[in-house]
Parts: sequence; C-alpha cells; structure tokens
Amino acid sequence: MFTLKKTFSILSIAALFLMACSTDGDTGPAGPVGPEGALGPAGQDGVIGKDGTNGQDGQNGTASVIASTFFVGAASWTNPATVNGIVNSINVPSITANIVRNGVVLLYQTDDNSVPTSTIWTAVPYTDGIFSYVFSYGPGVVNLKITVTLNGSAPTLGAASDHTYKVVVITPGAKIAGMVYGNYDEVKMIYGLED
Repeated sequence: MFTLKKTFSILSIAALFLMACSTDGDTGPAGPVGPEGALGPAGQDGVIGKDGTNGQDGQNGTASVIASTFFVGAASWTNPATVNGIVNSINVPSITANIVRNGVVLLYQTDDNSVPTSTIWTAVPYTDGIFSYVFSYGPGVVNLKITVTLNGSAPTLGAASDHTYKVVVITPGAKIAGMVYGNYDEVKMIYGLED
C-alpha cells in the first residue's frame, strides 16, 4: 500500500517534471509574410434611389442686344411745315422705357440699298454731301430726319429716297464702357450679331 510518504514523493517528482517541461525560452524571429489571399466575391448592388421632383421652370430671358433691319421707302417720307427737313419713323418694339433711360440705341444706314446684306453700314448721325442724317428715339420708335446743310436751304420730298436702316438695341447690362459704336462691323463682331 501506498503510504503517505510514497504518495508525496510521486507527486513531488511529477511536479518537478511538469515545471521542467513548461519553461519557455526566448522568442524567436518573426517568420516571413505569407502569400496574399484570394479576392472575395463582389457584393450585391444597392437599391436604385427614387427620382427627385422636377424643379420649377425659370423666367424667360430677354436678349441683351437686338439688331433689326428696316426698309424705308421714298414715298413714306413727309415734309411737315414745322420741321426743317424731311422726316420718317420706324416702329421698334424692343426699345423700352428702360432702354431709353439706361440702354443704347444705335442706327446705321446703308450706302447701297440694292443688296443691304453686303453693303457698308454707316452710323447715323452723319453728313453726306449737302444732306445730314440724324435720328432720335423713344419707347417703341426711332424718328428719322434728313436736313440740308446749305445755308437757307430746306430739303423737299424730292430729297427722299429709299433707305435701309439697321437699329441695334443694347440693354443696360450689355453696354460696354468706353466703347465707340460708330463702326457697325465692330459692333456686330463684339455682340455676335447676324445680318
């Protein structure tokens, strides 16, 4: 039979054996990095979102520069007794009160009425020989006037002839400070006008 002394001896030997086996040494160096793993499968697409509501339409804009061509026949000129010259008028709806106050209205006349799109446009006012061409404007209208530059002379309806005019209306926001508007080809190029 086992005695207490024998049991104690066996337990002591077993404890010494376990302690001798459980002692760790120094940690060794890290091993090399392993190869990269395979790419996993792609996830499912998300649910398509709901369309938003349409926005409200904006206000219609207005053209900042409008060029219009008008033919004025010789028979439409008048010679009122109260005016030193012959007169005519052109209805131009794009000339508003705001344009009159703050914008620019330009008038050009062709030197050759036979082919207005290929002629030279001359800025009014100007003088050609003994005739002076001038204009004024108000809301919706351009007033034309031809006078004679000879002392004591007044033009008669015999001085009336066919004329083609180009009216250019420029809104206040499109005015260019310091620009000289006398050359129609420059105005046409700068504002992108078409004949």
